[in-house]
Amino acid sequence: MSLHITTHNAEGKAVFSNKLTERPAKRDIPIGDIRLIYSSHKFPIDLSTENDIGQYEHDRLQPMFSSTRRICPDNGTSICLMSLKPGAGVGGAPMHRTMTLDVLVVIEGEIEVHLDSGERRVVKTGDSLVQRATMHGWVNVTPNNGWARWVVFIQAAADAVHVGEKKLIDEWQY
Repeated sequence: MSLHITTHNAEGKAVFSNKLTERPAKRDIPIGDIRLIYSSHKFPIDLSTENDIGQYEHDRLQPMFSSTRRICPDNGTSICLMSLKPGAGVGGAPMHRTMTLDVLVVIEGEIEVHLDSGERRVVKTGDSLVQRATMHGWVNVTPNNGWARWVVFIQAAADAVHVGEKKLIDEWQY
């Protein structure tokens, strides 16, 4: 998987950046892998300089799950390619919540999304899903033992979510 980044030359013309030549770093996780395609540390992003490209170069070399287990910088954005191994999540999908707004587009396979309410839905190739800081897990239900892959665009939420008097936070359950 190649990564191409555009920028501007001194005349303001669009050009391809030569700052990065490597592929997005792949991080193995128990149920598959994650590739960080791009990240930013503030929103809106300042594209007048190439500081964001330098920050991404740093981010792509860091562990995906730090002590906060986030894949999106605070007040920033990230774009990832997620891949689930055949059968991943069968027997109990790891449930988790991140204080982010996630927009997923399935590009291959089928994913059964589990919510902590007990609801489940199958999201198929070409489908999209918007997750609003909800507790969820994924199961790869792709026929014929295939991989499931999706692109996820993540916008970090600035504030915690409150439901009644309960404050929801980043959470991982195994």
